[in-house]
Amino acid sequence: MTGTQNLADLVSIGITTKNRWQDLEITLAKIQEVGLETLPIIIFDDASDRACPFDISSLSSQIQFNRFTESKGLIVRRNQIAQSMQTKYYLSLDDDSYPVSGSLEAAVEFAESLDDLLCLSFPIYNPILAEYQNQSFNQEPYPVRCFVGCGHLLHRERFLQLGGYREELIHQGEEMEIAARAFQRNWYCYHFPKFLIHHTASNTGRNWHRMDFYGARNNVFWNDWFIPKQLKFIKQGRTFVSRVIHSLKVGRLGQLQGEFAGLRDISKYKSNREMMSLEIFRQWRDLPQS
Repeated sequence: MTGTQNLADLVSIGITTKNRWQDLEITLAKIQEVGLETLPIIIFDDASDRACPFDISSLSSQIQFNRFTESKGLIVRRNQIAQSMQTKYYLSLDDDSYPVSGSLEAAVEFAESLDDLLCLSFPIYNPILAEYQNQSFNQEPYPVRCFVGCGHLLHRERFLQLGGYREELIHQGEEMEIAARAFQRNWYCYHFPKFLIHHTASNTGRNWHRMDFYGARNNVFWNDWFIPKQLKFIKQGRTFVSRVIHSLKVGRLGQLQGEFAGLRDISKYKSNREMMSLEIFRQWRDLPQS
């Protein structure tokens, strides 16, 4: 690659949004600041209550904006974005996440050097909470289990070959799930430390019940779908105990409700089982998270 024009042939940016126009406007302005506004940018609005209040085309001439009148959820929309793209790589950003430093071109060059890539994970820092949500532990790229949803680079064709995210998960856990499927097909995730993403989410206004419920529910599913059968009962038992303790500690019942919902619906989704062998599971377990 020699510049952004070549980069635009390889990478598209995909953003899903709903009722967060101010966040989206800031993200697009930040994309412009770091010189990535020349890339194709696909935005799917998952049925916001009102139309976009600003001139979105003023922030990039490459934006393709799609507004839907029926909400399907962000997992569905992210799959649809991947299907609508033409480029090899899909830089997925939350509507409140944006790159601030480092080189996307260098990240893509590293991606191009790999023949087993599913996804590049990046360091993610939350300036509102003044903490890393995904921290680099080495100055050079290294393999990891999975990636963080608010900022990552997917090999689009392999993502689609896997069938995309499991839409039955509804909310949370989709990245870990697809990474586990990919791992068993010898497609891997790597952490690339030299492309920093800021994620400006705050805890204010978060739907903790929804997060607790689906986080716990989908963890039960993940254990059932991927944990080796020799370890599954022990793992599910330990997970259940930890949910009880945490729910009592924070005074929220969402995790317990999600745990029971997951256990109740295990048989409904048993066709998704792709249990790892003990050897593969140990290889997976020994990697850094993301």
